[in-house]
Amino acid sequence: MYESFFGLREPAFNLAPDPRFLWLSDTHEEGLAALVYGITRRKGFMLLTGEVGTGKTTLLRAALDQIPTDTEVALVLNTSDLSPLDLLRLVANEFRLPTCDSKVDYIIALNKMLLTQLENGLNTVLIIDEAQNLDARLLEEVRLLSNLETDTEKLLQIVLTGQPELREKLAAHELRQLRQRVAIEHHIQQLHPDEVASYLRHRIEVAGGDYDEIFQPGAEHAFFEYSAGCPRLISLLADRVMLSAFAKELQPIPTALVEKKAKEMAEARLGPREDALDG
Repeated sequence: MYESFFGLREPAFNLAPDPRFLWLSDTHEEGLAALVYGITRRKGFMLLTGEVGTGKTTLLRAALDQIPTDTEVALVLNTSDLSPLDLLRLVANEFRLPTCDSKVDYIIALNKMLLTQLENGLNTVLIIDEAQNLDARLLEEVRLLSNLETDTEKLLQIVLTGQPELREKLAAHELRQLRQRVAIEHHIQQLHPDEVASYLRHRIEVAGGDYDEIFQPGAEHAFFEYSAGCPRLISLLADRVMLSAFAKELQPIPTALVEKKAKEMAEARLGPREDALDG
Protein backbone atom coordinates (compact mmCIF):
# COMPACT_ATOMS: atom_id res chain seq x y z
CA MET A 1 0.00 0.00 0.00
CA TYR A 2 2.77 2.45 0.93
CA GLU A 3 5.55 0.86 -1.14
CA SER A 4 5.60 3.33 -4.04
CA PHE A 5 5.53 6.32 -1.67
CA PHE A 6 8.81 5.14 -0.11
CA GLY A 7 10.34 3.92 -3.38
CA LEU A 8 10.02 0.21 -2.62
CA ARG A 9 9.44 -2.56 -5.17
CA GLU A 10 7.78 -4.78 -2.56
CA PRO A 11 6.95 -4.80 1.16
CA ALA A 12 10.13 -4.64 3.22
CA PHE A 13 8.65 -6.01 6.45
CA ASN A 14 6.46 -8.88 5.37
CA LEU A 15 6.48 -11.59 8.07
CA ALA A 16 6.76 -14.46 5.57
CA PRO A 17 10.02 -16.46 6.05
CA ASP A 18 11.66 -15.21 2.83
CA PRO A 19 15.41 -16.01 2.94
CA ARG A 20 16.18 -12.93 0.82
CA PHE A 21 15.27 -10.74 3.78
CA LEU A 22 17.38 -12.65 6.32
CA TRP A 23 19.94 -10.28 7.75
CA LEU A 24 22.89 -12.24 9.06
CA SER A 25 23.65 -10.95 12.51
CA ASP A 26 26.44 -12.81 14.27
CA THR A 27 23.97 -15.23 15.86
CA HIS A 28 22.10 -15.86 12.59
CA GLU A 29 25.31 -16.29 10.60
CA GLU A 30 26.60 -18.85 13.11
CA GLY A 31 23.27 -20.69 13.09
CA LEU A 32 23.17 -20.80 9.29
CA ALA A 33 26.71 -22.15 9.08
CA ALA A 34 25.95 -24.78 11.75
CA LEU A 35 22.86 -26.04 9.91
CA VAL A 36 24.51 -26.22 6.50
CA TYR A 37 27.56 -27.96 7.98
CA GLY A 38 25.52 -30.43 10.01
CA ILE A 39 23.28 -31.39 7.09
CA THR A 40 25.98 -31.68 4.42
CA ARG A 41 28.36 -33.57 6.73
CA ARG A 42 25.61 -35.99 7.83
CA LYS A 43 25.96 -35.19 11.52
CA GLY A 44 22.68 -36.83 12.49
CA PHE A 45 20.91 -34.84 15.18
CA MET A 46 20.79 -31.03 15.09
CA LEU A 47 19.01 -28.59 17.41
CA LEU A 48 18.00 -25.02 16.56
CA THR A 49 16.22 -22.96 19.22
CA GLY A 50 15.25 -19.36 19.77
CA GLU A 51 12.55 -17.17 21.23
CA VAL A 52 9.38 -16.51 19.25
CA GLY A 53 10.08 -14.15 16.36
CA THR A 54 13.87 -14.49 16.25
CA GLY A 55 13.88 -15.92 12.72
CA LYS A 56 14.22 -19.69 13.14
CA THR A 57 12.02 -20.54 10.16
CA THR A 58 13.67 -17.97 7.90
CA LEU A 59 17.08 -19.30 8.93
CA LEU A 60 15.95 -22.83 8.06
CA ARG A 61 14.76 -21.69 4.62
CA ALA A 62 18.09 -20.00 4.01
CA ALA A 63 19.99 -23.14 5.02
CA LEU A 64 17.88 -25.27 2.68
CA ASP A 65 18.74 -22.87 -0.15
CA GLN A 66 22.44 -23.51 0.46
CA ILE A 67 22.58 -27.29 0.83
CA PRO A 68 23.43 -29.44 -2.22
CA THR A 69 20.68 -30.46 -4.61
CA ASP A 70 21.29 -34.13 -3.84
CA THR A 71 19.47 -33.62 -0.51
CA GLU A 72 15.85 -34.61 0.02
CA VAL A 73 14.07 -32.72 2.77
CA ALA A 74 10.91 -33.56 4.70
CA LEU A 75 9.40 -30.79 6.81
CA VAL A 76 6.93 -31.59 9.60
CA LEU A 77 5.10 -28.46 10.77
CA ASN A 78 2.10 -29.81 12.66
CA THR A 79 3.45 -31.03 16.00
CA SER A 80 0.43 -30.58 18.28
CA ASP A 81 -1.61 -33.44 19.76
CA LEU A 82 0.17 -36.24 17.91
CA SER A 83 0.47 -39.90 18.80
CA PRO A 84 3.67 -41.80 17.91
CA LEU A 85 1.84 -43.37 14.99
CA ASP A 86 0.61 -39.94 13.84
CA LEU A 87 4.17 -38.63 13.82
CA LEU A 88 5.43 -41.56 11.76
CA ARG A 89 2.50 -41.12 9.39
CA LEU A 90 3.40 -37.45 8.87
CA VAL A 91 7.06 -38.29 8.27
CA ALA A 92 6.17 -41.04 5.82
CA ASN A 93 3.78 -38.75 3.99
CA GLU A 94 6.49 -36.12 3.58
CA PHE A 95 8.74 -38.76 2.04
CA ARG A 96 5.85 -39.90 -0.21
CA LEU A 97 5.72 -43.36 1.36
CA PRO A 98 2.48 -45.37 1.39
CA THR A 99 0.25 -45.47 4.45
CA CYS A 100 1.05 -48.33 6.83
CA ASP A 101 -0.90 -50.08 9.56
CA SER A 102 1.66 -50.04 12.35
CA LYS A 103 4.78 -48.34 13.69
CA VAL A 104 6.88 -51.34 12.73
CA ASP A 105 5.68 -51.16 9.13
CA TYR A 106 6.54 -47.46 8.96
CA ILE A 107 10.04 -48.06 10.36
CA ILE A 108 10.65 -50.85 7.83
CA ALA A 109 9.44 -48.64 4.96
CA LEU A 110 11.53 -45.68 6.12
CA ASN A 111 14.66 -47.80 6.54
CA LYS A 112 14.24 -49.29 3.07
CA MET A 113 13.75 -45.86 1.53
CA LEU A 114 16.77 -44.41 3.34
CA LEU A 115 19.03 -47.25 2.23
CA THR A 116 17.92 -46.67 -1.35
CA GLN A 117 18.64 -42.97 -0.96
CA LEU A 118 22.14 -43.76 0.31
CA GLU A 119 22.80 -46.17 -2.55
CA ASN A 120 21.81 -43.41 -4.97
CA GLY A 121 24.18 -40.95 -3.32
CA LEU A 122 21.40 -38.88 -1.80
CA ASN A 123 21.27 -37.25 1.63
CA THR A 124 17.96 -37.26 3.52
CA VAL A 125 16.86 -34.67 6.08
CA LEU A 126 13.89 -34.57 8.42
CA ILE A 127 13.05 -31.17 9.93
CA ILE A 128 10.53 -31.02 12.77
CA ASP A 129 9.44 -27.46 13.47
CA GLU A 130 7.90 -26.29 16.75
CA ALA A 131 9.37 -29.39 18.36
CA GLN A 132 8.75 -27.98 21.84
CA ASN A 133 5.19 -29.28 21.36
CA LEU A 134 6.41 -32.89 21.33
CA ASP A 135 6.11 -34.72 24.63
CA ALA A 136 8.76 -37.10 25.96
CA ARG A 137 7.07 -40.05 24.28
CA LEU A 138 7.26 -38.44 20.84
CA LEU A 139 10.80 -37.17 21.35
CA GLU A 140 11.82 -40.72 22.18
CA GLU A 141 10.18 -41.82 18.93
CA VAL A 142 12.32 -39.28 17.09
CA ARG A 143 15.41 -40.67 18.79
CA LEU A 144 14.55 -44.12 17.54
CA LEU A 145 14.42 -42.76 14.00
CA SER A 146 18.04 -41.71 14.43
CA ASN A 147 18.91 -45.38 14.91
CA LEU A 148 18.37 -45.85 11.18
CA GLU A 149 22.01 -45.93 10.18
CA THR A 150 24.74 -48.11 8.71
CA ASP A 151 28.09 -48.84 10.32
CA THR A 152 29.54 -45.71 8.70
CA GLU A 153 26.66 -43.40 7.73
CA LYS A 154 23.74 -41.63 9.34
CA LEU A 155 20.87 -42.48 7.03
CA LEU A 156 18.68 -39.66 8.31
CA GLN A 157 19.70 -36.15 9.38
CA ILE A 158 17.20 -34.83 11.93
CA VAL A 159 16.79 -31.12 12.71
CA LEU A 160 14.64 -30.17 15.69
CA THR A 161 13.66 -26.52 15.87
CA GLY A 162 11.68 -24.83 18.60
CA GLN A 163 11.39 -22.34 21.40
CA PRO A 164 13.69 -22.38 24.46
CA GLU A 165 11.33 -24.82 26.22
CA LEU A 166 12.64 -27.48 23.85
CA ARG A 167 16.07 -27.28 25.45
CA GLU A 168 14.47 -27.56 28.87
CA LYS A 169 12.60 -30.69 27.79
CA LEU A 170 15.74 -32.29 26.41
CA ALA A 171 17.50 -31.69 29.72
CA ALA A 172 15.13 -34.15 31.42
CA HIS A 173 16.76 -37.32 32.72
CA GLU A 174 14.39 -39.54 30.74
CA LEU A 175 15.58 -37.94 27.48
CA ARG A 176 19.31 -38.12 28.19
CA GLN A 177 19.87 -40.62 25.35
CA LEU A 178 18.40 -38.16 22.87
CA ARG A 179 20.30 -35.23 24.37
CA GLN A 180 23.59 -37.05 23.98
CA ARG A 181 22.90 -37.60 20.28
CA VAL A 182 22.69 -33.88 19.47
CA ALA A 183 25.80 -33.24 17.37
CA ILE A 184 25.08 -29.65 16.30
CA GLU A 185 23.29 -27.11 18.48
CA HIS A 186 22.61 -23.40 18.14
CA HIS A 187 20.42 -20.96 20.07
CA ILE A 188 19.46 -17.77 18.22
CA GLN A 189 19.93 -14.67 20.32
CA GLN A 190 17.98 -11.41 20.08
CA LEU A 191 19.58 -8.57 18.13
CA HIS A 192 21.87 -6.18 19.99
CA PRO A 193 21.03 -2.45 19.99
CA ASP A 194 23.77 -1.68 17.46
CA GLU A 195 22.40 -4.34 15.07
CA VAL A 196 18.90 -2.91 14.70
CA ALA A 197 19.85 -0.29 12.10
CA SER A 198 21.59 -2.91 9.96
CA TYR A 199 18.51 -5.15 10.15
CA LEU A 200 16.20 -2.32 9.04
CA ARG A 201 18.61 -1.16 6.34
CA HIS A 202 19.01 -4.66 4.89
CA ARG A 203 15.29 -5.30 4.57
CA ILE A 204 14.63 -1.91 3.02
CA GLU A 205 17.47 -2.32 0.52
CA VAL A 206 16.30 -5.81 -0.49
CA ALA A 207 12.88 -4.25 -1.15
CA GLY A 208 14.56 -1.63 -3.36
CA GLY A 209 14.55 1.36 -1.03
CA ASP A 210 17.05 3.66 0.67
CA TYR A 211 17.07 3.41 4.45
CA ASP A 212 18.55 6.89 4.97
CA GLU A 213 15.75 8.47 2.93
CA ILE A 214 13.01 6.65 4.86
CA PHE A 215 14.00 6.98 8.55
CA GLN A 216 15.55 9.89 10.36
CA PRO A 217 18.72 9.13 12.36
CA GLY A 218 18.09 7.86 15.87
CA ALA A 219 14.96 5.83 15.14
CA GLU A 220 16.84 2.60 15.91
CA HIS A 221 16.72 3.31 19.64
CA ALA A 222 12.91 3.31 19.66
CA PHE A 223 12.82 0.12 17.63
CA PHE A 224 15.10 -1.64 20.11
CA GLU A 225 13.30 -0.35 23.19
CA TYR A 226 10.00 -1.67 21.86
CA SER A 227 11.26 -5.01 20.53
CA ALA A 228 14.15 -5.90 22.89
CA GLY A 229 15.90 -6.99 19.70
CA CYS A 230 13.22 -9.40 18.44
CA PRO A 231 13.29 -9.23 14.60
CA ARG A 232 9.59 -9.98 14.20
CA LEU A 233 8.60 -7.16 16.55
CA ILE A 234 10.96 -4.79 14.76
CA SER A 235 9.28 -5.67 11.47
CA LEU A 236 5.78 -5.27 12.92
CA LEU A 237 6.63 -1.82 14.25
CA ALA A 238 8.33 -0.74 11.02
CA ASP A 239 5.31 -1.77 8.97
CA ARG A 240 2.92 0.13 11.27
CA VAL A 241 5.17 3.22 11.29
CA MET A 242 5.53 3.29 7.51
CA LEU A 243 1.77 2.99 7.04
CA SER A 244 1.20 5.90 9.44
CA ALA A 245 3.88 8.02 7.75
CA PHE A 246 2.34 7.27 4.35
CA ALA A 247 -1.06 8.43 5.58
CA LYS A 248 0.52 11.65 6.87
CA GLU A 249 2.83 12.00 3.81
CA LEU A 250 5.92 12.14 6.00
CA GLN A 251 9.31 11.29 4.52
CA PRO A 252 11.77 10.79 6.05
CA ILE A 253 9.89 9.35 8.99
CA PRO A 254 10.46 11.39 12.16
CA THR A 255 11.87 9.53 15.14
CA ALA A 256 9.02 10.97 17.21
CA LEU A 257 6.52 9.04 15.08
CA VAL A 258 8.45 5.79 15.65
CA GLU A 259 8.42 6.44 19.39
CA LYS A 260 4.69 7.24 19.33
CA LYS A 261 3.78 4.07 17.44
CA ALA A 262 6.10 1.99 19.60
CA LYS A 263 4.35 3.25 22.72
CA GLU A 264 0.90 2.55 21.27
CA MET A 265 1.88 -0.98 20.25
CA ALA A 266 3.57 -1.69 23.58
CA GLU A 267 0.44 -0.61 25.45
CA ALA A 268 -1.75 -2.75 23.20
CA ARG A 269 0.53 -5.76 23.72
CA LEU A 270 1.48 -5.40 27.37
CA GLY A 271 -0.92 -2.89 28.86
CA PRO A 272 -0.01 0.69 29.85
CA ARG A 273 1.53 -0.29 33.20
CA GLU A 274 4.02 -2.59 31.52
CA ASP A 275 5.00 -0.24 28.71
CA ALA A 276 8.61 -1.11 27.93
CA LEU A 277 9.33 2.44 26.73
CA ASP A 278 8.46 3.86 30.15
CA GLY A 279 10.60 1.49 32.12
